[in-house]
Amino acid sequence: MSARRLPFVILGVSGCFTVAGIVLIAVTLSVPQSATDWGFRGFTALFAITFSTVGWVITRRQPGNALGWLFASVGLLSAAAVLCQGYAIVGELARPGSLPLAVWAAWLYSWMWVPTITLAGVHALLLFPDGHLPGPGWRVVAWLGASLAAVVSLGIALAPGPLQNFAALKNPIGAGPNIDPAIQAAAIGGLGATMAAAASSLVLRYRSSTGIERQQLKWIAFAAVLVAVSIAPSGLIANSAGIPAKLAQLLVIVAFASVPVAVGIAVLRYRLYDIDLLINRTVVYGSVTVVLAALFAGANIGVQRLLESVTGQSSDLVTGGLAVAAALSFGPMRRAVRPIVDRLLPSRALLTLLFVDIVGSTQAIVELGDARWQALLARFRGVVRQELARHAGREVNTAGDGFFATFDRPGDGLRCAWAMRGAVRALGLETRTGMHLGECEMRGEEVTGLAVHTAARVMTAATEGEILISDPLRAALAGTDLTLDERGVHALKGVPGEWALYAVEEFAGAGS
Repeated sequence: MSARRLPFVILGVSGCFTVAGIVLIAVTLSVPQSATDWGFRGFTALFAITFSTVGWVITRRQPGNALGWLFASVGLLSAAAVLCQGYAIVGELARPGSLPLAVWAAWLYSWMWVPTITLAGVHALLLFPDGHLPGPGWRVVAWLGASLAAVVSLGIALAPGPLQNFAALKNPIGAGPNIDPAIQAAAIGGLGATMAAAASSLVLRYRSSTGIERQQLKWIAFAAVLVAVSIAPSGLIANSAGIPAKLAQLLVIVAFASVPVAVGIAVLRYRLYDIDLLINRTVVYGSVTVVLAALFAGANIGVQRLLESVTGQSSDLVTGGLAVAAALSFGPMRRAVRPIVDRLLPSRALLTLLFVDIVGSTQAIVELGDARWQALLARFRGVVRQELARHAGREVNTAGDGFFATFDRPGDGLRCAWAMRGAVRALGLETRTGMHLGECEMRGEEVTGLAVHTAARVMTAATEGEILISDPLRAALAGTDLTLDERGVHALKGVPGEWALYAVEEFAGAGS
């Protein structure tokens, strides 16, 4: 089987296992959950779906990245666990004896979570983001994790008595040889330490990383924070039962399932720089929510005690009024907090930057006079803003006859520049345009950073009617049907280094 077809096969098998397991679990919802301790019914289906899908996408896009194949394996194991769980519930609990070898499906389910979490919690962390270990010395951690996982799996598989996650069933091979409990406990502790060591490898990578790799590491760090936050409420009600406990479990499951999604975004570099905006907004909304919740709780306790001292009873109406007041306060408080967070944690973005201004504007003012020039300038601004709206551009700043705009996609920016030049020429004006692709800081509506200065300097190097682009933007437009004319290497004032610049001569994608 070719490596090209294998990802499809793995995804297909995982999908079949997951669907079959979910169907089996769905038809046994009448079985009381208290009869067993298999945990949240069908929870591994979410892992099967996310890991399998992300693994398939990575193997298709980057077949040389070992992370894709590892994620596909985790997805396949999770899907098999879903199937085993459903099969065992039907064959041993819902309709005993209706399915052959059902107890063996429960036996598989009892221990197969160990290699699954080891692959995800040790090896995936070591290989993130490029599919290679941080260094040769980390091979010891990888092999140690695999060895300890094998010991823990054997210990569970051979342990006599009730099966783990299926307390109503006895281990079918529990009467055979088993691993000493002390050795088993040591292996479990060692596996946890191995996971911690793998996590530390990400910290070391982050400290030595820059640019794209640092953004990739931020994505997985953010997912890890979500997992840690979700575990807290689950731990508080771990011994409780009912809907709150199940919701807490579901929160943890969803948080863990976000990890492969974050890894997929990071590895494939899809909207990679959105992580900074995500962190920024999480801090904004999270801090406002915490402050308002604390104020609401404190105010409610104080007012209710005051009412009890006066009237002898509390009031739900007062609580509702305070809740409404807290909700109405959310917007104003968010607007007050956001500038502070923007200064402390400015979001970053990889943007296409466009600067454009009118050539010979001073001479035009002399020839036309102030009144006619202002009317023409208003038409120019209208044309520019119309093209920005058509091509998903965002106007950042306007000064005199110049515009500064940003685009998320390089192709959109170049199409806008091309259309803008033609539309402005119809007014009898000529422009010069400079474009650059670079990393910027987003402080509220303000866009700053060295990339902004670079784009402005590229524009000053352009001549009348010219669309001049930097080399990073040229590289990002690779594969686009355009013709470029080299304009040599330039030293841009105030910008370190020398920059190769290119004039756009023809652009077939302008009309698309």
